[in-house]
Amino acid sequence: MTPTLIVLVLLALGVGIVAFATRRPPSRAKPTQADPDTAWNDPITPAGDDPFARATDPAPTAPATDATPPPAKETQP
Repeated sequence: MTPTLIVLVLLALGVGIVAFATRRPPSRAKPTQADPDTAWNDPITPAGDDPFARATDPAPTAPATDATPPPAKETQP
């Protein structure tokens, strides 16, 4: 009998949690705010009109250097 009561109490607790989480908000009117323009649906500029579409990569400012030191010279006995 005790396990049945425990299961029933847990089921009632679960139903209460779901009912609390999904309850309707009060029916008072909330002021609606204007949606800011995010431009997510603006037309895309074609590549022909884009001044940066054919831009080349800038030249590197400094040549790449090798960080490893030169090998040590061996002396013969």
